[in-house]
Amino acid sequence: MPCLEPLTPLIEILELREVGCDWIGDLRGYYAIGHYDPVAFIQAVITESVPDCPVEAQQVHQKFWMEYPLEIDSDCYCFKTCKADVEGAFAVTYIEI
Repeated sequence: MPCLEPLTPLIEILELREVGCDWIGDLRGYYAIGHYDPVAFIQAVITESVPDCPVEAQQVHQKFWMEYPLEIDSDCYCFKTCKADVEGAFAVTYIEI
């Protein structure tokens, strides 16, 4: 009988950037939508983004954010920390580098 391994959820890693006048600012960290185990999140960051970046699980944060456009009719959004019960809130796991 074959050995079945538990499925690990894929964690989509996104870049967290400082907003600049050119709409592309300096890299501040990485985030994923949803609350993930800090070790699994770090492994995903290392695998997908920065294999040589020394990061540790205690640097990982889990919060709730909401997004809002920087300008009217803009495709560029900022995130603001909020409480879980605020309309439009979503869970995030993130690390700042």
